Order: sequence, then C-alpha cells, then structure tokens
Amino acid sequence: MEWTIGWWQISVQRVYPTNAELSRAYNRAAAWWHQHLSFLGYRYAYRNLWRSLHQGNIFPSLRGSLTVCDCGIGTAAFSLALTESIGTNAHIVGIDLSAEMLQKADQWLTLARVDHHLCQSDVRTLPFAGDFFDMAISAHMLEHLSNPTEGLQEIYRVLRPGAPLVLVITRSGIVGSLIQWHWGNSCFSPKELINLMAEAGFENLRIIPFPFGLARFTSFACVGFRACKMAEDR
Repeated sequence: MEWTIGWWQISVQRVYPTNAELSRAYNRAAAWWHQHLSFLGYRYAYRNLWRSLHQGNIFPSLRGSLTVCDCGIGTAAFSLALTESIGTNAHIVGIDLSAEMLQKADQWLTLARVDHHLCQSDVRTLPFAGDFFDMAISAHMLEHLSNPTEGLQEIYRVLRPGAPLVLVITRSGIVGSLIQWHWGNSCFSPKELINLMAEAGFENLRIIPFPFGLARFTSFACVGFRACKMAEDR
C-alpha cells in the first residue's frame, strides 16, 4: 500500500518472519504447545475432522500401511489425531523448522507407539524423492510462507499420483487477524486457498468446515489430490 502526502510517499509492505525467526518463536512455544492446543479445543477438532473424512469415504483408495508426510508437524497433534481417529497403520514422516517442536513430536509419537521419522527441514525444499508419499497433511504451516505456491508445489512433487493433501488453514477474519498479529502468519479465505491449490496442480478440491468450537471461527480444512499419472501425461 502506498500513500502520497504532500511531497512524501509512504508505503507499507507485508513482511514475513524468516526461517530463523520462526524457528526461534516455535522453539520457545514448544514446551507448552501441545497443552495449548488441547485447551483451545484443537486436538478434539482435529480428531473430529479425521473421523468425518473417514466416514465420508473421502480417501477410498487408502488402505493398509500408509507413509504420511506431516509438513510443519509441531508437536504432532494433527498426526496423532489421524492415527487415533482412522486407526490406520501409518508411518509418519514429520517436517519442521523448530528443533524443539520436533523433540516434543518425537516424545508424543513414541508415547502413542506411532512409527515415525522426523526431519528438520523447510517445506519448500523437502529432502525426499518425487512420488514418495501416500498422503500429506499440514496444520497451520502454509500461512507462514511468503509464497505459499512454492510449498504446495513441493508437497505435490513428493506425493504419489492420486494421493491426497489435507490442510488446516487460519481463516481470514477478526480472530485470524489477532493470530496474524502475534505470529506473523497470513490468513486465507476458502476461495483463496482453493485458487492456490489449483495453481499448484491439485484437483478434486473441497473445503471442510469445522463443525463447532473455536476451530470453526479460526480455521478450516481443505482436501485436494495430486492428479493421477494419466492426467499429468496428457
């Protein structure tokens, strides 16, 4: 935004936290983050979301053991909700910038006896081969990227053809703006996120609202699928 006042031009530009700044912020939050999510009802909301997706047969082709990439895993709340609610035999590969968050994720996943591997990495440069994962999931990570399309395209690359991505995103609005002020993240409307995911190549997109609780007002979920190989080859 720019304004001209007399002989002066004043501009305001959105500034995103650097990776180092994000890492430090979430390192400081790691000790209380899991309990914080429980207190605000997010862990309960996450479990209800996964049950709803499972009961709605959103992922009919996913059976047996799954290799799942959790981008911005934090303390593993979203991954734990997946394994608790769907009951799938999942191998969780967690990515995060924060070493302290990864340490907490390891503790919680080990306690829950979930097979896992954790990696300190940027989602925009995932250290995996293409066509590797059966599913990708992410809760409140994409909003921290100055160019979300870069992150979405990298997630698309490591998914197998036809594999789903499940995102939870901070919703635009008054509450979202308060979260944005504290953490320096962006907020999205459902339409904005749909456009971003379509631009990255995802298809069969659908928005899933949280049914009740604080999560309904702060967040929403979106599901999309990497195009099948035949569609990509056309």
